[in-house]
Amino acid sequence: MVIPLEKEEMLGSATSRPENISLSTPKERIDYTLVEEMFSKLAAEDEFERKQIIQSISSDILEMARSELHSVKLFLSTILRLAHRSPFVEVSESMKTLLGNLESLGLQVPRVRFRKGPSFYIPKDKVPRLDDMKSEAWPIYRDAFFNDARVSHMVQVMGLHPRYLVHWVQSHHYLMRECNGVLPRHYRAYIAIMASARHNCLYTVNLLEREFLCFGGDQEWLEGLNKAPKKLQNLATVNNILCHKPWSLTSQHLQDLLTGPDSWSRPELMQALTIVCHIHALTTFVLGCGLTHEIDSIAGHNYGNSPQVDSGEDDMLAGQENNGNPIMFDDIYTRLLQENGSSSLIQDVNHQIFTDLIEQEATSSSRRKTSALSHYMFQPEMEYEKYASRIFGEELDWEDMGYPTCRNWDETLADILNRKFRNIQELTYHTMGGKENIDTSKLRSSVWYYVHRLWGIYYYNVDYSMIQELLPPGFRNYIFCTTCMPEQLKEDIFNNWESKRGFTHSEKVHFCLIIMEARFQAEYCFVLKALSNY
Repeated sequence: MVIPLEKEEMLGSATSRPENISLSTPKERIDYTLVEEMFSKLAAEDEFERKQIIQSISSDILEMARSELHSVKLFLSTILRLAHRSPFVEVSESMKTLLGNLESLGLQVPRVRFRKGPSFYIPKDKVPRLDDMKSEAWPIYRDAFFNDARVSHMVQVMGLHPRYLVHWVQSHHYLMRECNGVLPRHYRAYIAIMASARHNCLYTVNLLEREFLCFGGDQEWLEGLNKAPKKLQNLATVNNILCHKPWSLTSQHLQDLLTGPDSWSRPELMQALTIVCHIHALTTFVLGCGLTHEIDSIAGHNYGNSPQVDSGEDDMLAGQENNGNPIMFDDIYTRLLQENGSSSLIQDVNHQIFTDLIEQEATSSSRRKTSALSHYMFQPEMEYEKYASRIFGEELDWEDMGYPTCRNWDETLADILNRKFRNIQELTYHTMGGKENIDTSKLRSSVWYYVHRLWGIYYYNVDYSMIQELLPPGFRNYIFCTTCMPEQLKEDIFNNWESKRGFTHSEKVHFCLIIMEARFQAEYCFVLKALSNY
């Protein structure tokens, strides 16, 4: 069972951002082993056994509360999460009853902070219910609960597209949990924390911190990267490069990690960099879909008379100090097209567009310096940088270069990723904005190739004028922000990026999944190219 680590944070009002406090001080260290031991048994697959376990847990906690009321406070946030986020009705109902019984004993119990559900941007009635056994996603929710005694908000929202979710869950489990990996699982979790911090994604960091501890990680490492082993510290430079300018990665960067003191073995490094790319891409989905904090994280619940939050955009981006307005790609793009007098070739003005974007972003580095996650980073001020020159996609093609190179290292992983990429590229329902029998293949491929273009990858056989036609400025703005600077994404960009076509929320999540996988493939192919040149 993996439960997010609760940080000591000062929660603001509905419109203010919580001030994040490091969890490094001894008074904040809590033995979560007790929580895991208490609730992991709920993941029993046998229904009769599960019901017996529910009764046992409820009895044990009530007995503890009657003996010493405040001794059960450690369990309250997990009980609250299970009361609202379980694929089994008997678990949810019993946990709600348990909370009521504890409250009747005089204990102040928490309540869900965000009324909107697993996403700020997507109405909760548009996301499959966890306990809807008729939903196509329910078997995946059930299996996720069996594995972790949790169905995360990530998995729940991805459940809008269960045929893809099967592949994502498989790849995530293989990278982060598979016991035969060369890296210990607490190392994998810490590497993922480092990757999440680059985009100030507090949601994933919260999940990964608890995962790190549950896998036996040293609490002191959570005080900051400088407390982690030098071997992990050495990974920070490549983490920075892959997150913000992956086209600049060279075989020399890999050689620096593979040789000398505190060096990595080649299999270790490949697993580490695969996790880095996977998590960078995942943060684009988390922030791109505006996921709310897990209920049992400190930002996901409150006490007393605090009102529930309807709009928590700032809280979702906790740990960031955004001192300006979001980048509006469409304004820059329109101006440049007017100056150039033509709109036929988007690639001809891309360099100038990105130069302007980076210049506008130059003042935003102060946001990262004050981030609550900066202790997991070296060079926290580093941000997206435009590519210096075009890189031809034939050099980075997944089928011709990436897949064979990955297969030489790990055949199983290569096949898992290949199926996942193919699934998201081919996934279609032949609908658009409520209309049926629509061929969306060109639109979907335009999103995919545009993400690659943002990473400097240019394909000879792609008609970039078609991308301009199919992706209006608002849509491109969303893709740019989600791909390159997801920490700056705002709800109005999500809501307004394609109003004319009237995309449903499910379709918007579909596009966000395409963006996530396109970024992952592009970033990962830069790694594989550097490896093949080593």
